[in-house]
Amino acid sequence: MQTPRAPELNPALLPPGTLVGSWRVLAWAGGGVHGAVYQAVPVNMERAPPGALKLALLPRDPRFAREVELLSRVHHPSLPRLRDSGIWQHPGGTLHPFFVMDWVDGAPLYDWAQRHLPSSQQVLRLLAQLARALQALHAQGCLHRDVKGDNVLVRHSDNLALLTDLGSGRYPDASTLTPGTLPPGTPAYRSPEACLFELQFFRNPQAHYSAQPTDDLYSLGVTAYRLVTGEYPEFCEPFRDEAGTWHLEGLASAAPIVLNPRVDVQLNALILRMLSLRPEQRGTAEELAEALEQAAQRSNPDSTRSLFVQETPLSEAPVERAGPPSHTRSWPLHLAAAAALLPLLVLGTWLGRESPLTFPQPPPALTQEAEEVHLDDGGTAGLGDEAVPASSVVAPPLSTPGGQTEDTLPEVLPGQRRPDAKGRCARPQQTPLNGGCWIKTALAREECETLKGSMFQGTCYLPVPPHERQPTSRPVHNP
Repeated sequence: MQTPRAPELNPALLPPGTLVGSWRVLAWAGGGVHGAVYQAVPVNMERAPPGALKLALLPRDPRFAREVELLSRVHHPSLPRLRDSGIWQHPGGTLHPFFVMDWVDGAPLYDWAQRHLPSSQQVLRLLAQLARALQALHAQGCLHRDVKGDNVLVRHSDNLALLTDLGSGRYPDASTLTPGTLPPGTPAYRSPEACLFELQFFRNPQAHYSAQPTDDLYSLGVTAYRLVTGEYPEFCEPFRDEAGTWHLEGLASAAPIVLNPRVDVQLNALILRMLSLRPEQRGTAEELAEALEQAAQRSNPDSTRSLFVQETPLSEAPVERAGPPSHTRSWPLHLAAAAALLPLLVLGTWLGRESPLTFPQPPPALTQEAEEVHLDDGGTAGLGDEAVPASSVVAPPLSTPGGQTEDTLPEVLPGQRRPDAKGRCARPQQTPLNGGCWIKTALAREECETLKGSMFQGTCYLPVPPHERQPTSRPVHNP
């Protein structure tokens, strides 16, 4: 098979047969903002195990050198193994870095849960594997900085969880690549201390938050909470003291066991431990891994039954996520997203759609019982909506739009703006679709879901609110 000719080649969509270094592209496997992933095999070794070849979309992208450095420094079964790296020269002359990892035949975490309906025991084992991967990173002074469900693959052959996409990671003495108050990452998974820092210093261009291993553990807690409840945890509203310092009193969200009574008590306690507002209460990755492994070894009826109730056969249901869509209003997410999406976000609460998987309703007494239970879990006390003493951090809360699956037209939400009689929306950037006006964005599925948008044909659409915000710069005329 001949390599396609010249300037027609696009790093984001290379056709099969393209040569990249000593590798031959077999198929496109995915893509993101900075790179595309291909299944590839070594040239003249077609029967060799395939690799996952990640190619930079931008010439000389420094993020790729950072990911190669991280993968070369840390070796663990739950981290991808680096097989090769190099530079691919586009026929037009530009140089694009690439690297090759072992090919993982698996599914993203939330999609895997949708298919396999895991028990608390299985989730504990997966979380322990991820904690061990973080332990290996942290032992080398490295951080992942973007732990989330979309960056976890569960291998089909043995259900091993692998922590992928280290492009946002950091190792000692690495140069800073991303300007801004906060390091790269996904807003819904940011730690409370990072969000408070941004609230406190967002007007100071010289202030830069330095992520810590406990930030990775908090993100793992968000991943676990999202996995077992279908929702993202949210903080209480921040407040500022007389000295002007921002604080948080605790989590506003219910404990996982309140939202999903099938969650094992030990799993519930360990998730709350990871979500502690005080970083020191989360412990280390090694301590967390040991606690998760010990909990997984203790079998009881609650830990071995499925966490989810199957109401629609999987063969008939669209695979989008495990559990129902989130209805939370997480102010740190809105704060971090506001810089890019402020004109698009909606003030108010929008209801999502039901998912093929639902969670059993807790009995009336469960919430009270959960609040009264206390475990010796290394610093996390209580299973209910207990306030945790606070830290300090950054900006006022916003609210956002709805969510849905990817294979059907997005449904118009109550009060959403609609096209006029000629099928046109009020502004050029608004898209008429299925009787409503939408903002078409480049958000990934996870961020779209968190903002209660709708994925359709691989694109995120945010609903246009009924009344747009008034410009804050408009003069006020008093009568």
